[in-house]
Amino acid sequence: MLGMLAFGPSVFVVIIAAVLLIVLRKKDQARLAVVFSVIAFVFGTLHIFCEFFPFEYTGPDGIDYIGQAIVWGLMVQSILYGTLAAYISFAVVATFSAVKALKESETRKKGIISMILSWICGIVIVCIIITNIVADKNYKKSIRIEVKEVSQVTDTESDPAVLIMFEIYNGTKRDIMYQTSVYTEVSQNGKEIYHTTVDGWKEYEDADIKYVKPGSSAVIRKTYKLKDTSAPVKILCRTYGGDYTYIDGEYKPK
Repeated sequence: MLGMLAFGPSVFVVIIAAVLLIVLRKKDQARLAVVFSVIAFVFGTLHIFCEFFPFEYTGPDGIDYIGQAIVWGLMVQSILYGTLAAYISFAVVATFSAVKALKESETRKKGIISMILSWICGIVIVCIIITNIVADKNYKKSIRIEVKEVSQVTDTESDPAVLIMFEIYNGTKRDIMYQTSVYTEVSQNGKEIYHTTVDGWKEYEDADIKYVKPGSSAVIRKTYKLKDTSAPVKILCRTYGGDYTYIDGEYKPK
């Protein structure tokens, strides 16, 4: 639901461009082609700038500030989606006007210039997207997760629980957190089991929201309430987008 909010400005921009295309369809198309291509170029340039110089969250660390980081991320996504939608929308509108301008010899030059101005940023954006896809794939492959221990314990309510010790290795070139980098799901007999608390292990408290430096490893402790003490637990660790899986297997608590 929150993610959909990032697309709000994009939808609004597309609607504006569509309305302008309809309302101004009988006006001077050569002039409109130039105007819309300039607008498209400005939004395209702004989008490229945001891609190269992202507004990264630099607020306080800790679990109390995760909400702020999420809101900040949504705002950044909204800017990126909005500028991209504005660029594409006005580039398309400019193209419609430019095509009409190309039909007349006296306005053909403006049509050609408008077409070039409209889509020159598009070439750069496509290159950025391809580069980002490759870089993102390599980035995710640079993070390694291992299950170091799966043991049966008793939680603070005296119920059986499982303690899972993960080790995360940061092979990227920037600081990462386990919580924001890895989605973890633990299940038994096809049904997800949920977190519980266990006494002790203070040294691992909040380890999943602490930064891991490049080239370093960290141990993450997670405990889950067991539904069946005789059944194995299935551990799934992947990216939040689900496009890369680190761990997917069953383990018998010892």
